[in-house]
Amino acid sequence: MEAVFGTSGDRGNSKNLAFSPSFYKWLGRSAGTFNRIEIPNDAEVGEALRVAGARMKLAEAARIEAIRRRNASVFRVIRRGENIALWPFIAFLPLNQDGVSAMIDGRFDGQAPDPEWIVREGEPPLAIYVWLVWAPNRMVDGLRLLQELERIGEGCPLFSRAVNPVSARIQQAIGFLNARDYYPDAPDWALVLHAREEKRAAPKIEVSIARTIEDVMRVFAVRSATYMSEQFATFEEEFDGNDFCATQLLGTVDGDPAGCARIRYFGDFAKLERMAVRREYRNTRLMFHLARACVDHCREKGFRTLYAHSRADLVPLWGRFGAKLIEGRPPFSFADVEYREMYMTIEPSPTAIRFGADPLLMIRPEGVWDRPGPFERAPKGGLVGRSDLIHRSARWMKPAAPARDDRAL
Repeated sequence: MEAVFGTSGDRGNSKNLAFSPSFYKWLGRSAGTFNRIEIPNDAEVGEALRVAGARMKLAEAARIEAIRRRNASVFRVIRRGENIALWPFIAFLPLNQDGVSAMIDGRFDGQAPDPEWIVREGEPPLAIYVWLVWAPNRMVDGLRLLQELERIGEGCPLFSRAVNPVSARIQQAIGFLNARDYYPDAPDWALVLHAREEKRAAPKIEVSIARTIEDVMRVFAVRSATYMSEQFATFEEEFDGNDFCATQLLGTVDGDPAGCARIRYFGDFAKLERMAVRREYRNTRLMFHLARACVDHCREKGFRTLYAHSRADLVPLWGRFGAKLIEGRPPFSFADVEYREMYMTIEPSPTAIRFGADPLLMIRPEGVWDRPGPFERAPKGGLVGRSDLIHRSARWMKPAAPARDDRAL
C-alpha cells in the first residue's frame, strides 16, 4: 500500500485521523475537563523535561535545544495547578519532506533527529512524529494531547514509537498501525496513523524502455536532479559516453519522470547502473519497480548473472533485491563516493531470446518481444505498390554494362 503525503497547498482541507472507537470511548471520560492545552514557556519546558528525564531516557539536551531553535512550538502541556511535575505534556516533531523521507526510508532516529527534518514555526507539516508523551497515570490526558496533534497537523499522518509493551498495546488499541505495512523501508519500530477518509488511489508507477530522444532526455533530467545535484558529479562523470550503447529505463509516477536505470551488457553478465529516483518520489515504491524491471529485462535476454556497484550506504537496499557482496573484493571509490561490488544470480526467462528464435521476433522493439513488431503489423502482402517500387529501384541501380570496343574484333 502507498500513502500520499499532502503539500502546503492542501491546507484548509483538514481531515480527522483514523483513531479507533476505543480512542473516543476513553476520551469521553475527560468530558467536563476544562484544563486547556497550551504552549509552555522555556522554564516550564525545562522543568517538565527534568521531571520526565528522571524516569525515562530522553534525547540529549543539546539536541532538544537545537530542535526548539528550529521550531519553538513543539511542546504542549495541560496545566494542572502550580506543580509542573503534575502537568501532562507532549513533544512532537512536525516533519517536512526531508523528515518524511528519513522516516520512510529507515534513517529516522528519534534520539537524534536532524533539525533540518522539521518545519519552521508557522509552516504546515507533512507528517508529525510523536517524540514524547508524558502523562503518568493519566492516559486520558495523553489521548487529549494526541488529539491536539490532529488539530495541529490538520489530519496529516502521525508517526510514533512504543517505548514498552504497555505503550505498544495502547497505541495499537487507539488505531496506530505498523508503518512497514505502508512503507517497507521504515524503521521496524515505527507506527503510523493516517487520516480517516476513503481509500486513496496509489500513485500510478510505470517503468518503460526509453525509446525516443524525448524519453532519453527525461532520463538525463532525472540523473541531473540526483547524481549531479545531490552527489555533485561533473557533467563528464555523469554522461560518460556509455548512454548510447546501453538500455535506458525510465520510471514515472503519475506520468512525471521520477526515476531511471541503465543496463549494459558484457559477455556472460549484465551491469545495472545509474539507478536513481528523484527526492520527492522516494516515498513511493518506484525503486523496487525499477530494480524488478531491470532484472526481468535481463532474464528475457537470457542472462544469469547481474553485476552492480552499490554506494556503500545502500548495500542493505540492494540486498533486498537479492544482490550479494562479492567476497574478497574491497571497497573502492570514484567521484569521492565509496562503492562496493555486488552480484545477483538469476534464472533466464522461459521465453528468453536465444539463437535460433523466430527471425521476426528478433527484430521486435527492445523489451517488448511478446508483441508484434512494426513489420508484423504491416498489411498482409506488404504496402500497395511497394514491391513494384523496389523492383524498379533495383533496375535503376543495376550497374551499366561495359561499353563495347569494336576495335577488339
